[in-house]
Amino acid sequence: MYSQRLDADDSVADTEWKGKLYSWKSLLMCAVPLIAFGLGTWQVQRLKWKLALLDEVNDRMHRRPIAFPLRVTQNEIDQNEYRRVIVHGVFDHANEMFVGPRSLEGEPGYIVVTPLVREDGSRILISRGWIRRDLKDPKTRPLSQPADPLTIVAFVRRATAKNIFTPEPSPENNEWFNIDLEIMSKHAHTQQVLLDVIQPDSAATSIKSAKCGIPIGVPFQVDIRNNHLQYLITWYTLAAITSGMLFYTLRKPESAIEKIRRLRSKAGRII
Repeated sequence: MYSQRLDADDSVADTEWKGKLYSWKSLLMCAVPLIAFGLGTWQVQRLKWKLALLDEVNDRMHRRPIAFPLRVTQNEIDQNEYRRVIVHGVFDHANEMFVGPRSLEGEPGYIVVTPLVREDGSRILISRGWIRRDLKDPKTRPLSQPADPLTIVAFVRRATAKNIFTPEPSPENNEWFNIDLEIMSKHAHTQQVLLDVIQPDSAATSIKSAKCGIPIGVPFQVDIRNNHLQYLITWYTLAAITSGMLFYTLRKPESAIEKIRRLRSKAGRII
């Protein structure tokens, strides 16, 4: 009689457990570790892609600088991003544009983008670098306004897409919040080509140049973020934790008979 009662209790508990196991709540709980594992695996692929990209960029950066062609296609730009090139021309300071605000070591300022008129009369955009906010007026920085032809060593860059939070530019007021190559090139009547000036000087010289209003270009070693390893660890850790929680939550409960046997066995060992 007692045994039948225990079997009945186990039958009820088993039914309740199966109802819990096959509920929508349980299915949703199962989805969490699966999704986390899938995202972690995706980050593995992204990590491989980023490491290959970094190797390729590093290889391009350390190649010998080449003369930048007078005419280039978008495909050539894409294939040579971060390649060092040499260009000759004269800056069109009357149409320089200020992108920002941008800060450098906590100090507010702007990125100066200036059209360069080349030897055949064609025009491209040059991102000359960062200046302090109080030197935005060209009259305060005459040393940054060379009138003679000059030679520039720069990186080839692709246009970057703006995010949804970036305000629309106001070309008539010379207000630019990101380097929008399409709009900037139309405004300055240039090709859709952007080059980043490489800062050739030491840190001390750069500080001195900044005080005179001479733009500080990008460093030779460009920092490209690679957070995929952290993301990978995060997603796989979340998958492991949620899998453990899922197992603990949905594990089949111990039957009454098994529980009695376990307690008797434990009591026997104590005696």
